[in-house]
Amino acid sequence: MDIAKYIGLFLLKNHFCYVHGLGNMELTKKSSVHDGKVLLSPAYEVIVTPGGSIDDNLANFIATNEQISISKAANALRDYSIQTRKELSEGKEVEIPNIGRFVEESGKVKFITNDNFRFTPAGIPTIRNSKQLEEQNAKPIHKPSYPEPHKADSINWSMVILVAVLLILLGGGAYGIWYYTIGINKQNNNRMAPAPAAVVKDTGFTSPSLTDTTRIHDSLAAPMTVPVDSTTVNTYKVIIGDYPTKERADRRVKNLQLNGTHVEMRQLDSLNYLVLATVNCRIQDTTHVKDSLERLFGYRNVMITK
Repeated sequence: MDIAKYIGLFLLKNHFCYVHGLGNMELTKKSSVHDGKVLLSPAYEVIVTPGGSIDDNLANFIATNEQISISKAANALRDYSIQTRKELSEGKEVEIPNIGRFVEESGKVKFITNDNFRFTPAGIPTIRNSKQLEEQNAKPIHKPSYPEPHKADSINWSMVILVAVLLILLGGGAYGIWYYTIGINKQNNNRMAPAPAAVVKDTGFTSPSLTDTTRIHDSLAAPMTVPVDSTTVNTYKVIIGDYPTKERADRRVKNLQLNGTHVEMRQLDSLNYLVLATVNCRIQDTTHVKDSLERLFGYRNVMITK
């Protein structure tokens, strides 16, 4: 890998080149001088100054041209710098092809530009003046004898977006209609679907008349005559629902009966239709049964009528 060649190429391209350990190389322009006979044209020379901005531009330039990694290029550049300083300290000169050479004077690195070195900077682009543009536009434009190719119609994105918005609105409207006509009914049916039935046994017990509100609440408040520690199993009528219309109470009863739960409907008054289930349990288990039925049927006012 010829590091010296890449230093010269990078210097001519960017007018500067920083090499770690050697310094910052700059391509500068010398003013024209008169040698007593003729006026010499301006020339370029390369000077080296200590320090400079540390960057990886040169290593990246080498890696791109050599198709290697930047780290590998940086290592090669570092080895070149170490070897160059060693040779300079021994009094040798290190050549940069076609440009000049490194030398060391009084412990400082200097660069001597070749006498035959010539550098021509890139030209500055010019802008045509208005008169030239007018003359150019005044010239007749040659039209081809063959027909011009048909240009493809451009896509009207505004119409595409409008159609997409309309489709979204139609889809949202269709979903809204479906939701309010079918989805809500389905949700209501799911809410009214019977929960897993409790183990209820129909013993044929006939509930007392529930038309008298006072008697129902008296029976709820009446103390049990069976001892608390008794093992006797009693049959109770338990209120598991209260509905304002007979139709809703009947629908609830039918749903529970389809699931195997033994329930019945009784009218308390014109605005209260009760759903009752038959439960067999001991008196000391009534509180536990009441709590279980509240969770099972989702009715917080479960009451035992016996």
